[in-house]
Amino acid sequence: MRYPYAAGRKPAQEDIKLATISDVAERSGLSVSTVSRVINDNPHVSPAKRQKVLQAMEELGYTPLQAARQMRGSGSGNIAVAVPSLTNNFFAQLVNAIERTCREAGYRTLITQTGGETSGETAAMELLKMQHADGLILCSIENDWSMVKAYQKYGALVVCDKYNQDSSVSMIYGKQYEGFYGAAQYLIQRGRREIAYCTGAHQLAPRPGGMDFDTDRYRGYRDALKDNGLVPNEKWLFRRIQTLEDGRSVLRRILAQRERPQAILAGSDEVAAGIVTEALACGLRVPQDLAVIGVDDQPIAALLPVPLTTIRQPIELEGRMAARAMLDQLNGTSTGPVRQELDLELVVRASA
Repeated sequence: MRYPYAAGRKPAQEDIKLATISDVAERSGLSVSTVSRVINDNPHVSPAKRQKVLQAMEELGYTPLQAARQMRGSGSGNIAVAVPSLTNNFFAQLVNAIERTCREAGYRTLITQTGGETSGETAAMELLKMQHADGLILCSIENDWSMVKAYQKYGALVVCDKYNQDSSVSMIYGKQYEGFYGAAQYLIQRGRREIAYCTGAHQLAPRPGGMDFDTDRYRGYRDALKDNGLVPNEKWLFRRIQTLEDGRSVLRRILAQRERPQAILAGSDEVAAGIVTEALACGLRVPQDLAVIGVDDQPIAALLPVPLTTIRQPIELEGRMAARAMLDQLNGTSTGPVRQELDLELVVRASA
């Protein structure tokens, strides 16, 4: 591949741009992982795909020696990691596990915060297209999935924490349905039948036939109520709740209602902390007047005036496994996309 230069002038060395494994993937119309399997003579590639890769390599002048150098990390040497926000301790811990694992393998990490916006996520994916990163670990999915997947031709892709039904991309995540079903069931068994629900999602309606993070959390909560002859109260379903201040706002909205829930299943420890602190400030007793359950088991959970019952996610393991899945792709040792579901655990403390 060459950058344009003036007619009649011999190209300088800086005018020449060597092809990369991403270029081969783009030219062949296949994924980076498929290209790496062909280069490493992996038998799990169809003859037709192998021929496409070999033809693309020939057209681009991409040699096995060059491929070996890039797979050892002498391409960009960078792995991008996209998270909504590092001010959320869950993502800070997740990034820490990913970064340490990548660094041990000789890769640098480029951390980018999307702000939970589609534009921020697109900017992160552009790092692949511009070859500033060899791979991208996405810790949220903001754009339409077809758009996200299109960037796979520019580099390796792994999704961590979030997920969907696509089995062609590696995804590492916790069992959200089971975690939320178990938490709601725990509350019901302790006599709490009127349970509010908080989510950071913009909507609560499960996607038809879908399997994804927000849908599975809500289904777990809803199914636990249904199995006990209960139905969610629309007045106690709170959307776009993400921060400690959002949690405080939820409690104030509940206190303004004539009917009030007996418990709240929050979407994060940060939100739950806001609910608990506001409840105590308003003279409510936790858990006697209002039981609260958070998610993630962040350090703040055990430090609240009323220690928080929470759904613990294996953040360290999740981050290490996501990084490992990425490294296997970049090093050509992956045998295909991995899908790893991790168990969640209800940690019982004083708030519920």
